Amino acid sequence: MYRSRASGVSAMILLVGACTTVANEAIPDPATKLDETVFRCNVEPILVRQCSYNGCHGNPAGPLRVYSPGKLRANRPTNIDDAIAPLTEAEHHANFRSTVGFGVDLAVDDNPLLRKPLPAAAGGFEHVGGAIFSGNSAGTSDPQYIAIHDWLSGKGVCK
Repeated sequence: MYRSRASGVSAMILLVGACTTVANEAIPDPATKLDETVFRCNVEPILVRQCSYNGCHGNPAGPLRVYSPGKLRANRPTNIDDAIAPLTEAEHHANFRSTVGFGVDLAVDDNPLLRKPLPAAAGGFEHVGGAIFSGNSAGTSDPQYIAIHDWLSGKGVCK
């Protein structure tokens, strides 16, 4: 009995001694690479107009959630005036934070914010809402596509 207990203690000491500390490196916050002012001027209006329906991205449970007047609000409106009021600063910022989650380190042209709404014939991903971008057959001449592309690539200017 003494021998098996000693063997067990020795094995435990070896296992603990063999463990090393694993440090995960922090990844940069995508929000630091993307301009919130340009988002508010050029991208958020597109998302509010095209994507904020309650059955789509106006759903708080979705991965890309968009607050918008008359639809999803951060705080439950108590009357129609509250429901249709302009977005609050907190709602604007929450829309930005929700969207930058998709600003991952991919080639800009492969970003899901651009690829999902493209027509399938142009390489668009499966999108329940269908193709959003139009223009040329690839959809890449659509002003909405261009605005989001420019923002993701850091070339956007608030217009």
